[in-house]
Amino acid sequence: MVAIIAYCHSRQSGEHSCHCLLPLPCPLICILDDRDRASYANIMLPLAFTCASCSAWATLLVALLVGWLMLNLLVAIWFGVRRRLWERRIRRGADGVLADAAPYTVGNGATALLLIHGFADSPAVFRELAAELAAKGLACRVMRMPGACEPRAVAARQSPATWLAAVRAEVAVLRATHRQVWLLGHSMGGSLALLAQLDAPATADGLILLAPLIKVSAARAPLHLPPRLWFRLARLILPHVRTFESSFPMHTLTRDGTRPGYTRDRFIPLATYEGLFALTDRIRGRAAELQVPLFAELVTGDRIVDTAAAQAWLAAYRGPRRHIAILEGYGHALPQETRLLPELARRIAEFIGGGS
Repeated sequence: MVAIIAYCHSRQSGEHSCHCLLPLPCPLICILDDRDRASYANIMLPLAFTCASCSAWATLLVALLVGWLMLNLLVAIWFGVRRRLWERRIRRGADGVLADAAPYTVGNGATALLLIHGFADSPAVFRELAAELAAKGLACRVMRMPGACEPRAVAARQSPATWLAAVRAEVAVLRATHRQVWLLGHSMGGSLALLAQLDAPATADGLILLAPLIKVSAARAPLHLPPRLWFRLARLILPHVRTFESSFPMHTLTRDGTRPGYTRDRFIPLATYEGLFALTDRIRGRAAELQVPLFAELVTGDRIVDTAAAQAWLAAYRGPRRHIAILEGYGHALPQETRLLPELARRIAEFIGGGS
């Protein structure tokens, strides 16, 4: 803490004195005692003001502090009220998880496919795609990421470490009963699949990435500035706000604006946003380390993830076999693009089976 100090002159004694007006986290200190000014100048305190100007500065700083605290309070109240209204409209199970967000298994086969959903999403995003893949002879296990669709207090305790641990636990179970295990990740689930494989190369026999998160798109960001910058500004300006409403509107996920037929997370703890950026940091520049077959399909004009950044990352892949395609006419949520799914499932199954 730095104190704002005002200089006062006593009419009775003729003595000069300095008084602390207000302790504030501010770099401005007002010094008016001529006897001390030279020594303070040596530690970069050159400014001097009259007692009246010090009071004006103190008043301004108090007003700014109160305004800043009020802004934090109002934003927290705003999100809190909206979250409570949203909670009244949704259904949760006895365990607190959204009613339609349970993990599930569909299909049988020697090869297992672990499907990993993305940010603010649910296992329900894969229902139709998993059914299509199961019809191709793949055993599909759709997991729920720790914290996803759970109460805020639980979600706030999650991190890349807990997400990775959950992926590895699911893989271990599948390894016990299947000849091969592949990971399929959508969006942030794609970056999680990549990190799991990069940090432990024996995790999977191959990777399937659908619109993977390598970098968050700035297409919807104010002034088209990097979303990470806005996140840092929000943390700086609103340090007392620990939950934010999802910045991914439902109608932006598919090309025709169709809303998903299931409940997605709406109010996301700060820890989830931090985990998202941590994932992208940990996979940056590591494509050349992958030594398993890689299937990736991206979307032109994706407004959620940066397709150009994903293309550049994937271009550095030097593994044994790859399929990389850019799709036209679809939105970010490829597992929700119903007209695409039969052909997408066919391509995935053929690639896993050894085709190109």
